[in-house]
Amino acid sequence: MQKVRLERSKDKIQRRQELDMKPFLRLIRPINCLMASIAVLIGAYLGGITGSLTPILFGMVAAFAVSGGGMVINDYYDRDLDIIYDHDKPIPNGDISLKTALIISFVLFSVGIYLSAWINIYALSIALINSLLLVGYAKDLQKRFLLSNLVVSFLVGSTFVFGGITVSNFMPSILLAAMAFFANTAREIIKDIEDKEADVTKGVKSVPIVLGKESARTISSLFVIVAICMSPLPIILDIFHIRYGILVTFSVAVFLWSIYLIEKKDDVSKIQGLLKLGMLLGLIAFLGGAF
Repeated sequence: MQKVRLERSKDKIQRRQELDMKPFLRLIRPINCLMASIAVLIGAYLGGITGSLTPILFGMVAAFAVSGGGMVINDYYDRDLDIIYDHDKPIPNGDISLKTALIISFVLFSVGIYLSAWINIYALSIALINSLLLVGYAKDLQKRFLLSNLVVSFLVGSTFVFGGITVSNFMPSILLAAMAFFANTAREIIKDIEDKEADVTKGVKSVPIVLGKESARTISSLFVIVAICMSPLPIILDIFHIRYGILVTFSVAVFLWSIYLIEKKDDVSKIQGLLKLGMLLGLIAFLGGAF
């Protein structure tokens, strides 16, 4: 009988711990953090994994931690708006206090920066810069004209470079990062068209709010065109060869179709999906070229 009671007590404690963990997991968005870790692994793979795996593992955990810190600090600064627009988040609904959120964010940033310092000075520099950008974005930059889009795209691209740095060869990943930067900026601007009405109430000075939807579409198309123009560079620079050239044509085709839909003023959700698909196919082309 006593054994049964002990087991029930353990079950209650375990359930309570699981419930306590849910707000934390919802706060850091582990799926998004995991994507950052995967980007580091891809960057390392493109650079050539030949030596110790320790720097790569450190880099993956560091990216996860810095990304998580960014998620938390963003919710910290967005708390007043989230009470109106997304009151189920852990901070506005009271599951996590403001002080606790700051502590979690500080710990995650610190872990990411500390682990990066063990890789090399370049990894440390990126971890520091990205941490500062994430704090700046959460506090103010997300409301700035175009700068908000550029910061997000830089953060996306730099994670691949960070992976390349862990194996001391970031040239292949820097090309992927540059293409991802331009394609993602296009996608961010298209997304702002969809979010225009909500952004007006939040005081966000997005491209469609400042210049109008038509100009935003044109600017988005220009960013996609730059990404397309960069696609032959890995072959021109003799980094990848025919396999990459064949695979990247699928990415280019999707990007061209997205430009057509942008200029046709088609549904922005469909365009966002196409741009994401184009980026994914471009990533596959890089992986195929490095295989």
